[in-house]
Amino acid sequence: MMPDAAMPTEKFDAYGEVLPDASRGKREAGAASTALGRVGQYAFWLLVVVIVSVRVLMYPATPAFEVGSATASKQTVTR
Repeated sequence: MMPDAAMPTEKFDAYGEVLPDASRGKREAGAASTALGRVGQYAFWLLVVVIVSVRVLMYPATPAFEVGSATASKQTVTR
């Protein structure tokens, strides 16, 4: 390989079309965009914490039906 040769930087999509070069048109994210992104992340994680907390508080870890209690009473069927 020649040391002067540059690697091609073009990227292609699944259909062979050239993708637009993101480095040419670099846009800086505005303060509003950054703030909305952070608010969205905080809202997502707050929702996760609320759902998990409600699940822990509303539904106990012990099941209402226990297998041992079903086999303890022996029922006899008489004909």
